[in-house]
Amino acid sequence: MSETKNTVPAIERAVDVLECISSSDREMSLSDIIEQVDIPRQSLIRILNTLCSKGFLDKSGKRGLYRIGLKFLYLGHRLHDKYDLRNSAWKHMKALSIQTRKTIELATLDRDQLILLEQIRGSESMSLYSRVGSAIPYLHAVSVGKVYLSLMSKEKRRQVIKKIGMPAITKYTITDPEILETELIQAKKCGFGFEDQELREGVRRIAAPIFNSSGKHVGCIGISAPIFNFDLKDKEKYGELVVDAARKTSADMGYPYDPK
Repeated sequence: MSETKNTVPAIERAVDVLECISSSDREMSLSDIIEQVDIPRQSLIRILNTLCSKGFLDKSGKRGLYRIGLKFLYLGHRLHDKYDLRNSAWKHMKALSIQTRKTIELATLDRDQLILLEQIRGSESMSLYSRVGSAIPYLHAVSVGKVYLSLMSKEKRRQVIKKIGMPAITKYTITDPEILETELIQAKKCGFGFEDQELREGVRRIAAPIFNSSGKHVGCIGISAPIFNFDLKDKEKYGELVVDAARKTSADMGYPYDPK
């Protein structure tokens, strides 16, 4: 085990334990693990107990044998879903980028936060950039969040908004639940969500939902641009473009294609 000033020793030890157990072709006892990792017995027991409590390890049998837990299977499925979404969306994002010259974004919802999975920067004189992997906690202030909210039941939507809140991010942010509800009804009807300087002044976004083979809403494709490159009169035009890209991505993920 190597430790540097830029790492956390306790986490390094936990990773060493996981690597040790995952590389074994059988369940391991405490004594088996002690023989292979350079960790004091009491510290090792605490690490094993913590990993078991979090689901990363399972402890079974009278001898207390350890094996890799089902948490990794759960995380693996989540990671696979995100890679599948990104791979299915990429060519349609590229086509949308060429067609509009604007910044194209792919986002998903993970534990009540919107995560930017992929982005293609626009080729116009001024384009927008956000870090891939960045999170947005407020659904009411961004086009992707409005899409997610619009597809929830009214009761679920009420619970989510109550939990997350509706703070004013900019002077344009919608903070009235009734006004937001009206906009969400419209978003569901037209098939896309729209954001007008509500998360960031001077920026407009528009996004449409992507569905997987089981009909689950798994993400959104959207267009993002400064207001001087995204005139309000073009809202419907860009809406149709993102809806088309999202439908094609959904079809690639096994959802029936509806060109409308």
